[in-house]
Amino acid sequence: MNIILQHKIIMSVVLVLFFSGTIIQLLLSHFFSVLISETENMAVTEVTLLCQCKRKFSNCYRLHNGILNVPVFVEKFLNKIKMGRFTVLTWKHISGQLILLSVFTAGLGACQGIIEGNTLGEILPFYIISMFDLYLYFAISGFVDITEKKRVLKINLVDYLENHMGNKIEDLEESIRKLEEPKENAKFESKREYNDAVLRNKSDKAELEELLREFLA
Repeated sequence: MNIILQHKIIMSVVLVLFFSGTIIQLLLSHFFSVLISETENMAVTEVTLLCQCKRKFSNCYRLHNGILNVPVFVEKFLNKIKMGRFTVLTWKHISGQLILLSVFTAGLGACQGIIEGNTLGEILPFYIISMFDLYLYFAISGFVDITEKKRVLKINLVDYLENHMGNKIEDLEESIRKLEEPKENAKFESKREYNDAVLRNKSDKAELEELLREFLA
């Protein structure tokens, strides 16, 4: 314990890095848990990210006339999700790097102890802390299981977009077509009547001219 007290700065850095990496893991887990919970009520959700997903899907679905690879669309969308300024994938990498830096810093403390002439028993706490950091990191990673949460979120989104929203878009477009058909028919009939009237006027005019010529002759 004496060597730890002698290297308070190093130990402070180790703890800050470790807890920062752990907190990021927990925040990511909570973030995905909220999204998974909201996907159970996608039709009425007010979460901005999920609303954006529905809008983008609707636009792409109409653009490609209903031919759309939904799993690929969802995967691309999930990879672009941001939490703050960085994507979720970037935050996950940052978390891992912070834990590795924590272990590396503890190793530097052990090296400094060796340089100062400390015995193996005296620098042993640094190695114990390094192993403890790694154990806690993997334990927490397994507990929150961000990869599994992302997989569940993807399944929920694909299910909703493919089996519910796609059908709604098709039904909406069919309803719009049914509403527009009478208008198109009325427009066509009006145009045809106008053309008939023009032709009749031309025919009448031609007859009048013919009668006038006969009369003058």
